Amino acid sequence: MAATHLPSDIYRKLFERDPTTVPISPKRVYDSELTAQIKHLKLPDGSIPPDPLLASLYLLNDDIKSAHSIAEPMYDKGIYDCDYQHGLVHIRDADWWNAQWWFRRIARTNAPLLVKNYPEASSADAAGRAAEIFIKECERVGNGTSSGHKLESNLYMQMKEAAEWSIQVFVTNK
Repeated sequence: MAATHLPSDIYRKLFERDPTTVPISPKRVYDSELTAQIKHLKLPDGSIPPDPLLASLYLLNDDIKSAHSIAEPMYDKGIYDCDYQHGLVHIRDADWWNAQWWFRRIARTNAPLLVKNYPEASSADAAGRAAEIFIKECERVGNGTSSGHKLESNLYMQMKEAAEWSIQVFVTNK
């Protein structure tokens, strides 16, 4: 779905990365030119992308600061559409306790994406617990890499799913 709503160069650079090269906690932005392209992005209909999609794209570009600058004000305004991305921000910036708090909150409030990303869980609550286990595993790895890049690949998949979900909910179903 993202391929039909994003310019091909942005899609290719963000959605076709080798998952083994996606760090859990990036030290720098993946592609600084993409940051400007995302900032000025227009959807095919000429509209500005919804904030959850922008936050997801920044996350995929390892631009944690830009993703957080979108997600945090939304929560502060009582808009919870970007909570999943906010939780991912705190995994990526190694703020483990905060990441766990966000995923516990998501499990109680807005769980469709959480359940989708943790399909082995039988409920939103179980998916929240699975997310907390994932976060603890990421914390153990820290700035290293996981065995077989399993955690990095999982995190990359979750970021792509957050972008796809944002397109489905806020672009195609609006």
